[in-house]
Amino acid sequence: MKSEGLYNILAAYDDKSATAVCTLAFCPAPHMDPVLFTGECHGKIVAPINGRGFGWDSIFVPDESKAGDTFSTMSMEEKNALSHRGKAVRKWAKWVGRNQDALWDRQNGNKDYLPGHKGLDFKIDFPEQ
Repeated sequence: MKSEGLYNILAAYDDKSATAVCTLAFCPAPHMDPVLFTGECHGKIVAPINGRGFGWDSIFVPDESKAGDTFSTMSMEEKNALSHRGKAVRKWAKWVGRNQDALWDRQNGNKDYLPGHKGLDFKIDFPEQ
């Protein structure tokens, strides 16, 4: 189908709004519950514009794009700053930074921590955790 096929399916609809979602799951240690980090990017579907990238990059314009560019025509830095994947990874990195002491203790065999992450005193930033 490729991006052209997806665009053609949507051609009959006036509303071309779309939301790209990435959920990253991180398991802090074996047998622990995963912690989820979700990034969203709201935008719209447009006619394909060739460039780099893959999948539907050529038809997705994020609302936050100042120039109205598709992901396929953006620099890698701009795409990563706006994309759903970049947002999920930044949430994960912030969480790891805030919880590095607890993660290090658990990794080094501190037996006070039981399986699952609910018993750990993790600092929660996001509702999906």
